[in-house]
Amino acid sequence: MRTINVKQLSYEAFRPYGVFQDLLDDASCQAAAVMKRGFYPDLVTLNFGEPNPPTASVCSVARQPKNIIKFIEAHQYTCEGLLPIDANMVIYVGTMGREPKADNIEAFYVPKGTFVRLDPLILHGCQFVNEQELGHALCLLPARTFFNDMIFKSLDESEQIEVV
Repeated sequence: MRTINVKQLSYEAFRPYGVFQDLLDDASCQAAAVMKRGFYPDLVTLNFGEPNPPTASVCSVARQPKNIIKFIEAHQYTCEGLLPIDANMVIYVGTMGREPKADNIEAFYVPKGTFVRLDPLILHGCQFVNEQELGHALCLLPARTFFNDMIFKSLDESEQIEVV
């Protein structure tokens, strides 16, 4: 099993996968928004595709003895939005070729309150928490994406990755 190290979230390192915005940092929200006082609209745009309406889901993330990537998924046509609500989290991402493979997976530390947009065809999967026992992430996706716009692959033990 190979291991990968968690990286600090930076615009340059994360650019191939999407964008992010710290929603708890008023200065960066103000810099990115049209309105500059207290209400910062349209900070991150997500393409949810037609005709499915956007939905808000919650991922309950329990601390694991080891952070092992056991599956990868991607969405063909739509973005996915993730917001760690009450815990700092680690996410993993990678780019997809013709088939989903875990060859180029990277891991990023996402502080709570930081919104991440994953672009279409970006490999990803479950989040990890390390600093507390349980955390929750808001997940924004079009309705029924898990049924109509998901590429999924379980990883054989030899393909699995430990995030350290």
